[in-house]
Order: sequence, then C-alpha cells, then structure tokens
Amino acid sequence: MSVLKKVLYIGWIGFGNLGDELLWNVFKELNKHYNYSTKIEIVPSLPGVDINHTEEYDTVILGGGSLLLPGYMAALKQAIDLGKDVFIWGSGLDWITKEQLDIINSGQSLSLEKTFTEKDIILFRETLEKAAFVGVRGPITKKVLETFGINSEKIKLIGDPGILLNPPAVIRKKEKIAAINWGTTFNRLYGQDEAAIENALLQVSKKLIKSGYKILLYVVWGSDREASKRLYDKLNDPLNVTYDPSLYSEEELIEKLSVCSLSINFKLHANILSLAGNVPCIALGYRFKVFDLFQSLGLENLVVSTDSDTLALDIMEGIQEIELNNEKIIEQYKKRKEHFSPLIIEPIKNNFTVD
Repeated sequence: MSVLKKVLYIGWIGFGNLGDELLWNVFKELNKHYNYSTKIEIVPSLPGVDINHTEEYDTVILGGGSLLLPGYMAALKQAIDLGKDVFIWGSGLDWITKEQLDIINSGQSLSLEKTFTEKDIILFRETLEKAAFVGVRGPITKKVLETFGINSEKIKLIGDPGILLNPPAVIRKKEKIAAINWGTTFNRLYGQDEAAIENALLQVSKKLIKSGYKILLYVVWGSDREASKRLYDKLNDPLNVTYDPSLYSEEELIEKLSVCSLSINFKLHANILSLAGNVPCIALGYRFKVFDLFQSLGLENLVVSTDSDTLALDIMEGIQEIELNNEKIIEQYKKRKEHFSPLIIEPIKNNFTVD
C-alpha cells in the first residue's frame, strides 16, 4: 500500500522509561483506531533516528512528555522552515526552578533568564507561533509560554495523553495496600536531597504499617531499582513490605496497582497509572512537571514538594485527605479525563490537519 502521509513522532523513547513509552503507545493505539483506513506511516524517534532531518516527512509531532526544550524546538523550527506541519501533542515544560514556580503560582511577573536565554525564548516564540497545533500538558506550562510572548489563543490546554489509559476490565476488591514508587533523578530535583526524601518515605512507611497497611515498593524505570531496594532493606520488614523490581507494561502495572488503597509516587506517570486504576495518590513534587500535571487535573492539593522541611508530615496529611475523600478524588480525575480526552484525540482523529 502506498503511503500518502509520513509522520515523525518525537518522544524520549527507546530508553526504557515507562512514562515516555506509554505516551508513545497511546499515540500508536489512537492512530490504529482513527486512521486505520488512512495511508499514514508513523516513524518513532527511536535511537538512531535523526530528528533534525525531516525532509522525508509530511508532518512532525512533538509527543507527550517534558519535551518543550530548546533542542526539540530547534528541530521543529527546521521542519517548519521546510514547509512541514508541526503538531505539539500534550508536551510540557520542566526544569523551571522552585522559586520561579512559586512566583508563577503567586501571580507575580516572572523572569526566566535563569532557565532560558533570550535566544531560547525567541526560538520558542518563532516555532510555536508557526506550528499547526500547540496542545500543552498543563496550565502552568501555558502561563510560562505566554510570558515568552506567544499568543494565548494559540496555546491549547489539552492535558497529558496518559489520561486516556483505562482501568482494568475486571475491577478487583481493594486491599489495605499502599504502593510506593521510589527511584532517582540523580538529585536533579527540588531540594537536591534524595536522601531526605528516602528518609521521609521510610518514616511514612513505618507509620502506615503500624496502622495496618501493607507496603508495595515498585519501579517504572530500571535505574530506580537501586533506590527502591535500598528503601526495602531499610524497612527490613518482609512480612509487611514487598519489593517488586519488575518493569511492567502500563496495562500490567495499572492492574497491579488497582487493588491498592492509595499510592505515593516519585515519577510523574506513576501517578497517572495509579489514578487510571482508580487509586488516589500522593505525588512527590520533585520538579515543575508534577505541579503542572496535577494543576491540570484539579488535584494540586495532593502534591507535596520535595524541598519541604516537613515532607513526612506533608505526606501523612495527604494520606489523611485520601482516606477521607477517596471517591471524591477519583471522581475529580474522571471529570478531567472526560474533559481532556476529546482534545487529545482531535488532532489524530483529523489526520493531523487543521481547519
């Protein structure tokens, strides 16, 4: 069958990180569903694919993830200059400092010179203004892009594509299990102190066990195993604590989490997987993207910042919130899923064309 349209999907894929891989999988499945009769060939940006050479493609998609970065913008700008259609599909910013995030949330005017050069800002502005579609993950990303001078109406808030993940077909009975996703970002996080976070999780886990919970330690990236195993060893309680080093698919992990009563998560999409399984979660706000995602869901009260001096206490307060409002939290998530789903699907359903 001859191909009428060739599409390049850009994502941080091929590196074994479940969050980025599941976003690519969502994209693939949507295309199978909506474009099954259309002659579209999709090429993913796996290692070895040069995203700076887009001559052979008709359309370039910047996929889900924290990909609004100067390097990716430069690749998209080249594609636009070659006359290609460029779509931003649920991408978000990251790497904004905690101080800058606090300024944004307080409504004050923001300077981003610590994070982006003037050249970077011009590149963002020129690229996104000329893109065929700009759909971003969260409201704080949208606010930052507006400070770059990009037309607010150009930037559509469509949410994180991972929100399209579905719960298991068979709903199993909940057990008093707290799932904890722990790992590492090699200290590239708010507070720059992973040891302090691990200590807080240790304290919280012991309190949960005392109140009758079992603990499940799980990972979503191979590099997270060492930290998660270390926490397991510190707890030294095999009767009440399970460490699972397996790397599951998103469907398998949603199934596994769905029997839990709550979760505490380090990595961003571990939260989406938990919520997809109808399990309320505490998000460890280790970088900008976590706050951005949870504001988009209307669940920002469930984020605890990793630079907090009272992190263990903050997590315990979040757990109390979950225990009191379990069903309300899941209903809020479902409402945001219902709102965002058609916005995420629209560009794909329309075969990457814009009216």
